[in-house]
Amino acid sequence: MPAIHKRTVLVIFAVLLVSFTAGAQELTTMSTSLSSARTSALGGPHAALADDLTTLFSNPAGFYEAKPQTRLSEITLHLGGPIFDIAGIITGGAGGNIAQVLSTPSVQSLLQSIYASMGLVGPISFGYVGKGIGFGIFNDSSFTMETTAPLTVATSIGEQLMLDGGYAFRIPLPAAWNSSLDAGVMLKGGLQGVSYIEKSVLEIPALFSSFGVSTLTANPFYFNTVIGVDAGLRYSYRNLISIGIVGRNLYTPVLQNLYPTLGDFLNNTATPTKSTTLLPIDVGVGALFTPRLGALERIVSNFKLMVDYGHALDFLLYPSTAKNPLLDIGIGTELTLLKILDLRAGFYQGLFSAGLGLNLKFFRLDAAMFGTELSGEPGLNPVFNMIIGLTFQL
Repeated sequence: MPAIHKRTVLVIFAVLLVSFTAGAQELTTMSTSLSSARTSALGGPHAALADDLTTLFSNPAGFYEAKPQTRLSEITLHLGGPIFDIAGIITGGAGGNIAQVLSTPSVQSLLQSIYASMGLVGPISFGYVGKGIGFGIFNDSSFTMETTAPLTVATSIGEQLMLDGGYAFRIPLPAAWNSSLDAGVMLKGGLQGVSYIEKSVLEIPALFSSFGVSTLTANPFYFNTVIGVDAGLRYSYRNLISIGIVGRNLYTPVLQNLYPTLGDFLNNTATPTKSTTLLPIDVGVGALFTPRLGALERIVSNFKLMVDYGHALDFLLYPSTAKNPLLDIGIGTELTLLKILDLRAGFYQGLFSAGLGLNLKFFRLDAAMFGTELSGEPGLNPVFNMIIGLTFQL
């Protein structure tokens, strides 16, 4: 491949790659959930939904109700931000010099206020849920590009490995109640490495024209570790209405080690600056309605309607950083056509979402388009997202 084309591909990769959950200025915040096309299409996680491996990130009480499922691997790609604008700019200058492309007024204007994103979950994605047990091991790759100050762009390149495992059990209720009550708890841990680069807008062309391994090894590097616990309850009446309540990150400390450069971390030539923080507790409540469709179930089945409210106690626990309550309302609906095609729609953070899934037994393909709100108020700084995932399962 000619050198100019290699550099063009590199710029596309660098501009688009960004983590879904963490901005470069929030390196102490380590996410303990993963991007999912199904969850994104359904308006975020739902505390009462318990039917696949995403229960690991929604409510451990669902391990008891979920049908046994084993995931062997997955590749889930997430893109966020002005995807089409960036693609158009890069495509228009693909035949020219990369430094010239990045120096054009349109690109410089875009870089002055940008949040673009890409994340990749997998190929390490192995887990099991069902019969009261849930566990999994996952990897998540990410790169962030975001304007952090006037004429300043920060990028972070990260890799994360997560291990989750928990247990759920049924609490006996009188048979006359036609109800079930499940409780669950889950332990989770992870390792995360993030290289951090901050440059002025004017320095970006020179940065990418000479981008290489040394660019990463000569910049600050964060090595984070996390361990935490989730717990939840799930009540179901006649398998028609279910209510869930979950506490995510009930106690989840993060130990951050900041090294002067990635090279210092790899060669163990410097003492890191250490700090510890706790991830915010996220208390979520939700309801799930699964009506019976009678004769229609030959064509339409598994109809679900979900309503959730996340971060329910933020106004008490974190009043200074609490967001507008409207951003924490999640609504989702899903149905299956001919037992193979899933149609989904949702509403979360004041923005709509939609997606579909194709279930071919041993593997499934899921895709979604959705919005996320970067500010604390609805509609002030929305970001467009796309996500597609291929999952291999038993």
